[in-house]
Amino acid sequence: MNAINEIMKKLDEIFAEMDAKILEASKKWALERRDAMYEFLSSDEAKSMKMDKYPKAFSIAGGKSWYNVFYGNSEAGIIEFIENHCAAIVKRRNASTAKKLEKAGVKEVISEEFSRCNDGFNGFFMINCDSGIKKVSIESIYAGGYNIQCLHQRVLCKVK
Repeated sequence: MNAINEIMKKLDEIFAEMDAKILEASKKWALERRDAMYEFLSSDEAKSMKMDKYPKAFSIAGGKSWYNVFYGNSEAGIIEFIENHCAAIVKRRNASTAKKLEKAGVKEVISEEFSRCNDGFNGFFMINCDSGIKKVSIESIYAGGYNIQCLHQRVLCKVK
């Protein structure tokens, strides 16, 4: 368990800068979506659409769930929601990574190497575990697209 803690501590240090960037980008995204949503809702187009305006408002907000977060909430309330949301994602990411390392039976870290890239970083650990020496690769990528409304970081952890 000590080796897992060593790896997780190192990852926390490396992730800190990226987590802060993602948090700031998420706040900016949310406030821009909120402003665009309210701009649409107060437009003549929306007023003429009556109840038919909601699908478009949901789309502008980034989905019905985001619409519900934005509608009627203050800027401080939205920021607090985003901070809690990002903290939950970080906690889930760290727990998932630790679980993979624990499953591999990590006993000690033999070596480590990290490199920065556009999407964050790539990290490699050589570890001694229950079944011999293995390589752990941790790669961060940015994800977003058609059905993922908000850009976020995805972390891939492989133990071979």
